[in-house]
Amino acid sequence: MIENALERAHTRRQVLAVGFAASTLLLVGCRSAEHDAAGWRFVDDRKQTVTLRRRPSRIVAYSTAAAALFRWGVTPVGVFGDDPAAEPALAGYPWTESELIGSVYGEIDVAKLRSVKADLIVSRWYPTSGRSLVFGFKDPEQQKAIGAQVPIVGINGHTIATEQIDRFADLVRALGVNTESGAIAYARSEFGKAKAKLSAVARRTENLRIIAVSGDQNTMYVAKVADSGDLSLYAQLGVPLVTAKTSAPYWDRVPWERANLYPADGILYDARSLTLPLSSAKAIPTFAALPAVRANQIGNWRVDTPPSYQAYTSAMNELATTIGGWRRVT
Repeated sequence: MIENALERAHTRRQVLAVGFAASTLLLVGCRSAEHDAAGWRFVDDRKQTVTLRRRPSRIVAYSTAAAALFRWGVTPVGVFGDDPAAEPALAGYPWTESELIGSVYGEIDVAKLRSVKADLIVSRWYPTSGRSLVFGFKDPEQQKAIGAQVPIVGINGHTIATEQIDRFADLVRALGVNTESGAIAYARSEFGKAKAKLSAVARRTENLRIIAVSGDQNTMYVAKVADSGDLSLYAQLGVPLVTAKTSAPYWDRVPWERANLYPADGILYDARSLTLPLSSAKAIPTFAALPAVRANQIGNWRVDTPPSYQAYTSAMNELATTIGGWRRVT
């Protein structure tokens, strides 16, 4: 990312599976034989319109977008990002059906992009100071050059999680997926159950104060709830999240020496490999002295959950289990 909350999810250098039933369309290998006389059109969240002569069927996607698309029944023919093969969200991904187009953030192999005959690139995007750079690209010049060869769709990753899920649903419907199919309908139902479960647990813990944090060697990053799509959803469901108080976007950057700035009964700690490991954070005396840490009320925060029913069902069920037994310690 650039200098925002979840761009740390994607740019290590800048700062820090279940398949669907046969009834769900899997967009892999061959182009669709269908040729719509009216062509194909999709308006992405940057308000940019992609128009093609026919519906695209050879998708290349940024890693978390690929994880989401796979859950929706679309298997990209190529994936790029920061070491996608090691991305937990892509566990169970059918790599035999897909090529790695880039394994270093900002590096996209144009020759491989051509070799897989990509006709659409799908990525995610955070609106920042009017920029339209989508995840996985190092700069506007690279994005423009590649976009001139293969059109790019950017889906907003800043909005509340339910809106992100809806927008991926819009995209996959445009790609030919029947989102009312049994597999997706079942996933939607399980998502609803997970929301209800988390909401019920949240009501029992409403007297708590919970913060979501990330960290590097020098800084504890306290999240602004409204700037994180997953945290916004959890707060909407009643999870008693305390937001960072800062005019800066996404994070309040707090030196570890001031780790007690935000009193908290529980801490959701960034579980990504690019952050300071929790074990290392616990070795910092000021962090170790926090009441939540002493009470062992620390849970994983699955930052940048791919926008699919299945991924959020898993994340919400895990969160409900994590905070269910927490008590007031401040």
